[in-house]
Amino acid sequence: MVFNGGGSTGGTDIIAMIVNKYKGISLGRVLLFCDFIIIGSSYFVFGSIEKIVYGLTAMALATFTVDLMINGFKQSVQFMIVSKEFETIANRFNSELNRGVTVMDGTGWYSKQPVKIVMLIAKKNEVRRVMQIVRECDPKAFISQGSVIGTYGEGFEAI
Repeated sequence: MVFNGGGSTGGTDIIAMIVNKYKGISLGRVLLFCDFIIIGSSYFVFGSIEKIVYGLTAMALATFTVDLMINGFKQSVQFMIVSKEFETIANRFNSELNRGVTVMDGTGWYSKQPVKIVMLIAKKNEVRRVMQIVRECDPKAFISQGSVIGTYGEGFEAI
């Protein structure tokens, strides 16, 4: 929560935030690297591999959680929907989800027929509603769903 608010706890996270800002490496990875060096060098103080293993395990869980919390809020879902009912689907996404869509031209290589592809970026909590709308409009639609880390622009995070 501190990191999401742009704050710092005053430890190695300051280094992590600087590296993240200028190099684009995730906070969790930089924290993992810094803390690995600190915990690894503690062998010279304690002389115990067991304490180092416990420290590394706790640190790995903490950095994983930091990345999950920070990137988890930014994750979106991208849908690519191939359907003959593309207009109805696109209109419903626009009106019911208040989401813009992009309709692209494509060719079904197996059938050699022209197709329309509806592309939509939605928030994770909208996935169920997206699937419901597509199922209601065209139960035979082909849907590809992918996870997107970071979506910027209107309706998402500022660029």
